[in-house]
Formats: sequence, C-alpha cells, structure tokens
Amino acid sequence: MLVESCATFADGILAGVLHGPSAPRTTIRLWAPTGVDALENEKDMPDSSARPASEFLECWKAEPSLREDGGAVFHALSAAALLNLQAQPSDNVAEPHQVYHSALGLLIALFRAERAFLFEVRDGEKSAVTVGAPLASRDLDGEPVSQPERRVPTDFLRKVLDARCPLASGPSGEQPPADSPALGGARVLGIPVEAGGKLRGLLYLENRFQPLEQSREAWRLVRAYTAVLGSVLEILKIRKENETLWADVTRLQEARTQEIVAAEPPRRKENRNAKRTDLKGDYSLIIGSSTKMLEIFQILDRISSSSAAVLINGESGTGKELIANAIHQNSPRRGKVFVSENCGALTETLLESELFGYVKGAFTGAGKDHKGLFELAVGGTLFLDEVGDMSPTMQKKLLRVLQESIIRRVGGKDYIPVDVRIISATNKDLLEEVKAGNFREDLYYRLNVINIKSPPLRDRKEDIPELVEHFLAELARETGVQKAIAPGVLQRMVQHAWPGNIRELRNEIKRLHALSDGDIRVSDLSETVLVGDKKGLTFGDLERQLSSMTLKEATEELEKELIRNAMVQCRGNKSLMAKMLQVPKTSLYTKISKYGLDRF
Repeated sequence: MLVESCATFADGILAGVLHGPSAPRTTIRLWAPTGVDALENEKDMPDSSARPASEFLECWKAEPSLREDGGAVFHALSAAALLNLQAQPSDNVAEPHQVYHSALGLLIALFRAERAFLFEVRDGEKSAVTVGAPLASRDLDGEPVSQPERRVPTDFLRKVLDARCPLASGPSGEQPPADSPALGGARVLGIPVEAGGKLRGLLYLENRFQPLEQSREAWRLVRAYTAVLGSVLEILKIRKENETLWADVTRLQEARTQEIVAAEPPRRKENRNAKRTDLKGDYSLIIGSSTKMLEIFQILDRISSSSAAVLINGESGTGKELIANAIHQNSPRRGKVFVSENCGALTETLLESELFGYVKGAFTGAGKDHKGLFELAVGGTLFLDEVGDMSPTMQKKLLRVLQESIIRRVGGKDYIPVDVRIISATNKDLLEEVKAGNFREDLYYRLNVINIKSPPLRDRKEDIPELVEHFLAELARETGVQKAIAPGVLQRMVQHAWPGNIRELRNEIKRLHALSDGDIRVSDLSETVLVGDKKGLTFGDLERQLSSMTLKEATEELEKELIRNAMVQCRGNKSLMAKMLQVPKTSLYTKISKYGLDRF
C-alpha cells in the first residue's frame, strides 16, 4: 500500500499545480480501464506484432504488493520531486528538458532499458493526433541519443497512439513468445502520456540486447512518471498559450490606442498651441517647451492615475530618467521611493544581487543579508535603465517577477512578495531585438504596456536656448560666477546636430563656462561644434529629411527651420525676426502659430 500512497501523493501534487489549492481535486487519467479492457484481446490490436502484454496488464489492474520495497519508494518520491521542480513559482524552476532527461533516466533504471525516448503528440484530439518531434532522449550513460527520430519506428508509435495504452514488441518487431519471462520477452515498450484526457506525448523504451524487466511496483510507478510528464507538457502548453494571449492583448491595446489618436485630429491640433501652464502635473525638472516635449507632458498627464508599466525609448542623453521620475512623482505612488538601476552597467551576477538581494553566506563576501532594489522599492517605482542590455537569464528572471510579483534572494529559499511599478528605458529598438532573438517577446509586451518616445535634441532645437540658460544658471549657483552668452554662440549651437543630445550640450556649457574669459563667444566653442558647422550641418539632418518629402512638405519644413533659427538668433523678438526674414509681421505671426513655435 506504500507504493499506492506515494502515487496518490504525486497525483495530489499534480492536482494542486493545475488547479490551485482551493480547486477541486482532478485526477489525470492514464490508459483508461475501458481502453485497456478493450485491447486485451489480440484481435482488437491494429497489428499482432505489437500488443499489450497480458502480464503487465494484469500488473496494471492488480492491487500493489504489500511488501515495502525501498526501490519503489525511491521512484515514487522521485516522481513527486520531478513535478515539484516545475511547480516552483521561482526563477529557479527547472527547464523542461531537465525534467524529461531525469524522468527518462528513472524509467531506464525501472525497466532495465538500454535507452529511452520522449516524443510530443500534436493537436490532442484522438481523431487528429500525430506523432511530433522528439522532446528528449537518453541512453544508459545519461547521454542524448543522436538523431532520435531515426532510431524509433514511427509505425510502432502510431500503433501506441491508436491503442492509447502501453504496447510491447519483441526484437525487430516480432511478437514475444508467451512463455518468455520479463515482460513476455519484449525488448520494446511504448507508453502513452496523457493529461486532461488528451494525449500529450509518447514514451519509447528499448533494450536491443536483452528483454525488458517488469514488476508490479514498476507498473504502478510508471503511472506516476507519466502523470508527471503529462502535467509538465500540459503546464508548458498552458504557459505558451498565456504568453500568446498576453501578446495579442497588448497588440490590440496598442492598435486601439492608435485608432483613438487617429480619430482625434481636432484635439491634437489644439495641443499644438498648448502651454506648459495648461498641464495638470508638475514637470518643472524637465526643461523644454517645444511641441514634442509638450506632447510628452500631455501623455504623462493622461497616465497620471495609472500604475501600468511604462517603456521609454530614446537615444542616450535625452533625459529618459527625468521622464521616469516625473511619471513617478505625478502617479498614485508619489511620496514613495523611486529607485533606479542601469542594467547595462553591471555584470549578470552583480545585477541579480542588486535587484533581488542576497542572504548571508550566498557567496564569498556576503557577510550579512542584503535587500535588493525590488524590496527597497516596495510601494514605489523601480526604474530599469538600458533594459535592452539584460542577459537572457536575467530577462527570464525579471519576467517571473512581473508575472508573479514575488522574488527570492540569491542563496535564499523564502519567497518575498513585492508591489513595485516598473518603468524601463532603452536606447535600442526592442521590437527589432525581439525579431533578432536577443530579447524575449513575452518580456517586451510585459514592459511595453505604455510607450513613450524621448525625442533627440536635434528634433527639439527650439529648446536649446532654454536649456543653455538653465545650465548657465546652475553653474552660476555652483561657482558664484555668472556669464552671459553671445547670440552667435546660440546660433552655432542650434546648427549643431548634438549626437550626444542633452548630455553633450551640458558638457559643452560646462566647458565654455570654465574656459571662457568673461562672456562666452563663438571662438570659445569646442572644435566639435565648430567643425560640425563648417561641414554643412546648418540645419542638422534637414537635407536628409527633405529628400524623402513632397515639394509642399519640404517647403514647409524649410520655412519652419528658418523661422526657428531666426527665433534663436533674435531671442524671440518678433520685430527683429520679421526684419531678418524680410516678411510682414502679420505673416510671421501666422506662420509661428501654424508651426507651433509660439512658446518663446
């Protein structure tokens, strides 16, 4: 009865994994008795060379032995342990091939087989099931079998599919003699793997040199192993379906958002003339009043009541962390901690320790327990910069945290619940990284619930005078030295492409403030800015942009750039701008309003 208890225990674990602790207990049916009874007579078999041996059918239906068999106990507990590897809600859950490999090794020992194979079954309905690809194989030495699909007769596997019960066969497909010991002299054994009443896989065991062995306990334990394998296959199928559904839902959300935006042209036209004073949130830490920045502020206003994950795309130096901080400060989590980490600056092991923490003794130098950033950010926001640089292993671990909202410290055993909002940022095109296989698609859709694009400085040049003024005032407070800047310097700055974005501009201002004698002049500019101007970068990438436009679009873009350049040189003085551009003042006002440049 001990073996039966162990098998029942494994079955109980299986029910808990598939349905949860509060759900009614459900048993995975393997080789239904009606199917076995129907196939006991050879006349019901599709082919007489493969048949259910009467000996193991008897073992299957008979009561288990009353004697306590230590080997049987070991196998029964091994079955439960294999399932437990997949049931763990942690980032250390076993890979499926590890479970398959271990199960095949235990089955080889159970029947004294030479090698074992596991094949997938496609579709799942009896009328349409087919033998799929090999999922795992193993020999006596624990090594995978090369080209497993060529080592197993597909005709025999199809017979097991049709029978939906174990079939035995002699060497070279011969029917084993009835008086042969050890599984009727069979050297080949095919076993179906079911879950939820559907075929999920096929086991194939063989010994080319001697007959397979059997015992009552062995056949009782095969039920536990096939239950484990069936449940693992079912769990993986459900997980894959969930990931696909989540991706579909996210795509639909994005498509719906685009439809809403496309259906509201009057609102977007009004936004062009919006002011920072019209905004609900406080974005004072972000400098800029250009059209592109106002569009970002309006998005931040709309998501201020949400705690959904946000992905910020943008080049390095465009202020992605400032945007993330503004999202936090204007969200329901304001007043809680805001924690940031650069995922590209740390190795995989260091990043894992930083994010999840570690326990004392987890590794050399771990002298005491250490909380990770997820624990420190509970109730608040965790900002993951350069998330596209994460290793595949860390991507998998981050995905589990997002799915289950629990972490486990490095070296620890306890699971810790965490309530953290994730804001991530990257300078890569993650969708292209997904297509290239460098980034997990399921993680991408978990992070990219709300997407914000941080514009490069070359696309918001009207913000350069405001940024320069802010940086000079900041330096004046730090050093006590206040310096003015000549209009010609601003003109050159606007003409520069700024590949390093705001970070490059800030460093340039620091350099000018430190090296200039008195006010800052054009001659004080760095060679990079001056040479960039001499190379014909008068309007940045304007020439490249114009080549792909219609005549009307190119004319409007050039007109807009000329007005923007005049606005910088004339410090927003409309009268001087009209004289410089040689246009009537009324026409200038109309064009400034048309292009959304009236924020100076």
